[in-house]
Amino acid sequence: MNIETDLVKKKEFSTSINSGIQKHSQEYKVLAILRYLYPQKFSTMINGEAPDLQDNENGVGIEVVSAAQENDMRASRAFSELHQTKGGDNEKSEERIRASGYKFVPVQGTKVGISTTGTSDSEKVLVQKIVLKKAGKIQQYKKNFRKVGLAILFSETPTSYAEDHCLEWVTEVLNNFQDSFDFVYVLSHRFCIYYEIQKNVSEKRCFTENVYKSLSTIARMTAEGQLSLTDPEWL
Repeated sequence: MNIETDLVKKKEFSTSINSGIQKHSQEYKVLAILRYLYPQKFSTMINGEAPDLQDNENGVGIEVVSAAQENDMRASRAFSELHQTKGGDNEKSEERIRASGYKFVPVQGTKVGISTTGTSDSEKVLVQKIVLKKAGKIQQYKKNFRKVGLAILFSETPTSYAEDHCLEWVTEVLNNFQDSFDFVYVLSHRFCIYYEIQKNVSEKRCFTENVYKSLSTIARMTAEGQLSLTDPEWL
């Protein structure tokens, strides 16, 4: 991944992302993070359908799912609108953020972010619910692939407890299935956790928020058709 190009550095979005391509943007974001952290391993993986990411050359697929409830997505869209509005009326966006159970928190200097008032219990319920749903479709994903994994993307900042225990929550569900995913990735704006189920091995890699922002920019531009996987940003 080449995240230092002028195109990425200078890119500014004037509107929030269209809801119709938000899923594809999330899939490309997962692919961008994986290519950034494991450039050789994912160099031939592309966007597909059931599973969402496909490496036909090596027979590996990854199904992508967002760990976000409707109120999380609503708050995220409103914060995106708020961040991109220049000199306009921000009251409606701020109201939607607070109504979704979020509050404004200082991040760095004059910058602010949003944080949910939810608990780690609610995060566990959400993660296990989406894993259960995806695990029930494993035969559909494995039909044409030798190995299939699951990538869980936290669209908002998870609690530190969720970061430490998310793999436990995932394996609690997957242990109930005789045939399941071969590996799992859990990703957020600052980390990527990998777990290989059969070997029972895991690793965690971290990256900066600036890196995540650049990767997210590349992902959205690709979903919107401004970039392709053959462009320098992806290589």
